[in-house]
Amino acid sequence: MKILLIEDDQPTSSALVELLTAQHYAVNLAMDGQTGLELARDSAYDLILLGVMLPNLDGIRVCQQLRADGYQCPILLLSANASSGDRIIGLEAGADDYVVKPFDPPELIARIRALLRRERASADSVLTWETVQFDTVTSEVTCNGQPLRLTHKEYGLLELFLLNPKRIFSRSAILDRLWDFAEPPGEETVSTHIKCLRQKLKAAGASDLIETVYGLGYRLRTPAQAAETPVLALGKQKREAAASQRAATTTARVWEKYRDNILAQVTVLETAARALTAGQLTPSQQQHAQQEAHKLAGSLGIFGFMAGSHLARELEALLQLETRLEAAQVQHVSQLVASLQQVLAQAQATATMPETNAYAPSLLIIDDDLLLAERVRIEAIAWGLRVELATDLAVARKAIAQVPPDAILLDLNFPGADNGFTLLRELMQRSPPIPVLAFTGQGDLASRLAVVRLGGCVFLQKPLPTYEILKAVTNVLRQTQVQHHNRVLVVDDDGAIAANLAHLLQPFGVEVTGLSDPHQFWEILTATMPNLLLLDLEMPGFNGVDLCQAVRSDPKWQQLTILFLSTHTEAAIVDRAFTAGADDYLFKAMAATELATRIIHRLKRSGFQPTASPSSQLADKGQAT
Repeated sequence: MKILLIEDDQPTSSALVELLTAQHYAVNLAMDGQTGLELARDSAYDLILLGVMLPNLDGIRVCQQLRADGYQCPILLLSANASSGDRIIGLEAGADDYVVKPFDPPELIARIRALLRRERASADSVLTWETVQFDTVTSEVTCNGQPLRLTHKEYGLLELFLLNPKRIFSRSAILDRLWDFAEPPGEETVSTHIKCLRQKLKAAGASDLIETVYGLGYRLRTPAQAAETPVLALGKQKREAAASQRAATTTARVWEKYRDNILAQVTVLETAARALTAGQLTPSQQQHAQQEAHKLAGSLGIFGFMAGSHLARELEALLQLETRLEAAQVQHVSQLVASLQQVLAQAQATATMPETNAYAPSLLIIDDDLLLAERVRIEAIAWGLRVELATDLAVARKAIAQVPPDAILLDLNFPGADNGFTLLRELMQRSPPIPVLAFTGQGDLASRLAVVRLGGCVFLQKPLPTYEILKAVTNVLRQTQVQHHNRVLVVDDDGAIAANLAHLLQPFGVEVTGLSDPHQFWEILTATMPNLLLLDLEMPGFNGVDLCQAVRSDPKWQQLTILFLSTHTEAAIVDRAFTAGADDYLFKAMAATELATRIIHRLKRSGFQPTASPSSQLADKGQAT
């Protein structure tokens, strides 16, 4: 299948090209919006991967112009802008999905496959033709249970025919689908590759898969034992693990290639920080530094340096201010650049890039002991944890505000009045709270009691083996996961619905938050971290479909259960809700007790255990009301 990538940041685009090529996609690359628009109009693609901040023509306008032309190909937007407003602008421009940089490579591949599956209306990932099985997740082909080694073009041919079993492809159509516009060979090349593919299939024991239709081209031959629908051959965990490993290997290779380029971008920021401190920063220098910070915010996260990505994003925000920076802001810019250099210096010292997994719990270490933090980070990979580091409290506060971690390992000893106890007090006032493990050399009783009184869940005294640290962290995370399957966010301009559900669900340990103003939606969503979202269809401002699309475009909320509640029963409106990503569509005419029962059963699927039997308790409440 053929993908058009439109992205101007070279490390990011190179990582994506290698990542997609490793998955056997044919990739064309455009480095600016105008070139990308022309390529999209001139050639056939199965999907467009489109950056937003592009030279000549930005991604939003590219998307709008393509949709105005009637372009039907799926478009996935890539952007460092994470606000709900930016997401909605992108989706309303015609994008099918919106992914925020930095992204996890396996997650991006999964989203690409989901869009391509949606186009071909197939929900499974393994295609079968007699004894040949083609796994679109792990990029593996087997025949009679044995691996079949194919070239990229042979793989592309096999995928093309299996996905279009009744279609005849001419040689020119195959060239257009599978070959790069920069390397157009003659049509005889297609015949040669099909011949090689046939020979490999025959040698592996398969019958002839590709049929020649004389005068027209080639098509998939009807198998003797037809398997009309794809079947699942590998377990989901095995396929996801293989895809993640493949992506990690690819991004590590690209990191080694572009490490020096990224260090040069950081040098631009360092030069700008020095000029800013001396009061000599020109507007052009500031704009250049802001652009480099924007690129680093995306690329560093792709390579696994999430802490560096957060620092770059904060630098970008400061450097794009049009007013003159105050003295404290100037000093903060210098501190952020120093912290960014420190993050990359650690990568240089270890000569490796961190492995990432978007689905793994995240741990934020707040400690200035770099050797200890690095030791924990390396061993945490084997425990299935993602680790970020903040070496001072100011950086820690920013990191927590931008992407709240699942747990925090906090050193209490920092110089000055602003110490670990101060931050612990602040963290305990958050909603929802983040579990904090105190980790300090202070082992006296007064310190232990202070941590307990402030709300810390565990007290660990230095020195402590890494195994004991990670064991304590995973125990806390396990307990937290058990406790947090009980939050529902109801977005409806009729506040009585949320109030009634809160009354009905409270005995089961379910916390209901009501929101009547959808303009505050994203802030309340991230603050409450619900396990289930109930959306009204019609509301002032943003409607339920808008909100559902914004949620589904964020990898963090991909698995959130979303239910629609509406008075509309028309089939077209119900279809709109499911297309936007709804898990269920409920009608307001149903009894409140029935609605509460449906919510309880949905929560139970994600591990929630009610404190009483839903049927009996809700029946009693229904009689009482």
